[in-house]
Amino acid sequence: MTGGFSADVERGAGRAKEFDDLSRRAHAIADELDRALDGAESAWGSDAVGESFKAAHAGHAAEAAARIRALGTSLGEAGASFGESFTKLRTADEDAADRLPGAEE
Repeated sequence: MTGGFSADVERGAGRAKEFDDLSRRAHAIADELDRALDGAESAWGSDAVGESFKAAHAGHAAEAAARIRALGTSLGEAGASFGESFTKLRTADEDAADRLPGAEE
């Protein structure tokens, strides 16, 4: 095809599915971090230094877990969007081929 574009729809659809695994991995990492943080608040101690450290840093790890979880969700959504795009591209290509006489040859 001159002046156009081409896409390997099957390969693209396969790669889009890889986002599911990336999403699951990100969620698993966030879950593991949550488990590690569960009950860790007492690890800093109850003295002034421990309380100061906890106040300054404890929320950062929970925030990181939330951001990793959000990344997992975004990766899943991106994969679904890519997959949908390749499905639409495949359908459009098949529909165009059906409308062109002799295109199946």
